[in-house]
Amino acid sequence: MRNTLLTLLCMMPVLLPLTLDAQSLAEVARKEAERRRELDRLGVEAKVIDGDAAQLAPNGNVTTSSGTPSFRVPRDPAGRASRERPRSYRTRIQRLDREIRSSEDRVAALQERLRKERWALPKVGRLSRSSGASTSQERLQGQIKDLESKVKQLRRERREVFDEGRRAGFQPGELDGKGVAP
Repeated sequence: MRNTLLTLLCMMPVLLPLTLDAQSLAEVARKEAERRRELDRLGVEAKVIDGDAAQLAPNGNVTTSSGTPSFRVPRDPAGRASRERPRSYRTRIQRLDREIRSSEDRVAALQERLRKERWALPKVGRLSRSSGASTSQERLQGQIKDLESKVKQLRRERREVFDEGRRAGFQPGELDGKGVAP
């Protein structure tokens, strides 16, 4: 009993940091979401690995089962080209989504700037006597209008690409990059 207690006391400095360093699943998911948002903001394209697991890692342990996977990817060029097609739609949709998101963020920033300029105190002095405030607000409104029309055009283009992919026979999950629905 005394030896067990002594062993536990000796192991306490080693085990305590390990238990305090453990992450919950929510923390891991939050960090992953932040990482993905940062990649989207930087414009880095998501990498999707698909194909036969046995071909991807021929000498490694891919599964816990002893047998090989029951599915096979066709080795003919027509089959490979058909699997590349949803990827091309997906990359086009992801690019359009990034452009839409950045344009919407810019519209929101310009609207906030316009709102601040409307409620700003009038400037006094020689340079402020010109009608700079009204032209600045008009310029901001013009930029906002242009960006909103650009967002509409991008959304229309995204919808067209998505519909084109659906007509080609791909499921929405394949096109959005969220996987195939069972």
